[in-house]
Amino acid sequence: MRLDEVDDLFNPGYLALESGGAEQPGGYRSVCALTRMPGCKAEMVGWWFRWLGGTEQYRLRHPSDQMFSDWEGRIPGTHIGSSHLVHEHLAESDAPLFRLRINFRDRAEFFDAKRYKAHDGAAICANIGLLDAPVNPGKMTGFVRNAPWGCEMRSRFFPGHVASRDPAPAIPETGAAALRPACVTPDLARRLHQHATEETGCLAALLPVLYRHAHLQN
Repeated sequence: MRLDEVDDLFNPGYLALESGGAEQPGGYRSVCALTRMPGCKAEMVGWWFRWLGGTEQYRLRHPSDQMFSDWEGRIPGTHIGSSHLVHEHLAESDAPLFRLRINFRDRAEFFDAKRYKAHDGAAICANIGLLDAPVNPGKMTGFVRNAPWGCEMRSRFFPGHVASRDPAPAIPETGAAALRPACVTPDLARRLHQHATEETGCLAALLPVLYRHAHLQN
């Protein structure tokens, strides 16, 4: 799946690739992960991102990979528009530590608004940025689809969509093409797939209890 094909996630059934990675034309790559979440619903997944705070909470989702959590520009009642500042390993605690700025975006920037309105689920969308440089090396969406038994997360990562981050000047395509090979290595794609599968699996096990506890307190 290419970034411009994300509306295919609204189609019934499953796509040809739901778990794994694929090279795309122009030096891009896509990474897909499918995780079934029994007893969960899309609203609970959205609540997780609104509730998620510092490192202690963040590490619940992947204790061995996720090391640090903070927020920038947090907006009460929504994750959209805020940036999650994280330090994390990708698949294996001895892997390099990635320092990232995950800037959550409105779904309308990724999906057709009419099809999204009719969708029984939710989508978490973000630009993946670096903490130590004003560069976004990719994009991602966590597409959640409700089911009678719970819901499922169909994660899609698009490394290689390199862009500057305001107020930095725009990166021309020649510059993006030069940076792209470092963003789309097969090893990085493998690690990202493993990490995404593991972290959503952990979340699926925790989320019903966390959600219920939070709402009982309210």
